[in-house]
Amino acid sequence: MKTEKSFSTPYDNPALVKIYEDRYIHHHSQQEDIKHEIKVIESIMTKHNYLSWCDVACGTAYHLRKVKGNFDRYGLDRSSTMINQHRHDTDYHIDYRIKNFLKWQSKQRFDLVTNFWFGYAHQPTLNKVLQFFDRLVEYTQTGGSLLVSLHNQWKIFDKYPYIFDEPMGGKFLFDAMHWSYHEPETGDLYECIVPHKDLIIKRLLPYFTSYTYLDYPVYAGKELLYLQGKHNGT
Repeated sequence: MKTEKSFSTPYDNPALVKIYEDRYIHHHSQQEDIKHEIKVIESIMTKHNYLSWCDVACGTAYHLRKVKGNFDRYGLDRSSTMINQHRHDTDYHIDYRIKNFLKWQSKQRFDLVTNFWFGYAHQPTLNKVLQFFDRLVEYTQTGGSLLVSLHNQWKIFDKYPYIFDEPMGGKFLFDAMHWSYHEPETGDLYECIVPHKDLIIKRLLPYFTSYTYLDYPVYAGKELLYLQGKHNGT
């Protein structure tokens, strides 16, 4: 049975925010993967001599607070509760925006745009999720890169293609997986929509020169999608 929610998103709930990093950052099943993400960011920023980085749906901004390097850092999240939880635990200046990403309007563009822990999935419809990806592209600077963690539990998107033949002569589109998770600390049940990774590539690749998948060292249920060389599209 679905528990009635008192908060507009999971991360407006102070009880969850308080334990968020212990559960999703420092947990033994996640520590090495988080370190891997941080190393990848540092490598990208150094390799391309990038000067700006925006982490979308940054939450407690752990990555922004811990990645080493001299560049401008921006964090965007719609939960002030998340942003304020650890915002002073860093040696770096971080420019925060408390906004709904789908409604955010800015002329700023960033050399690197990132989105971790399937932040894109907390939308009411698949169309809204795809709009989220469109906006990630929009806010990536020309020549810049996009780095996103993709959900691929049980490697399901590798086992089943995005488009395959249907027995009666049509085509079956495996657009997305709609799933939910139970948050044990709060008792809430939250729903997520994750597009097939091939659909994501189809949506994003026209705006980048190349892409690659990067495996995580521990958790097999996700992978990093790294797109390079943003251009105006074809």
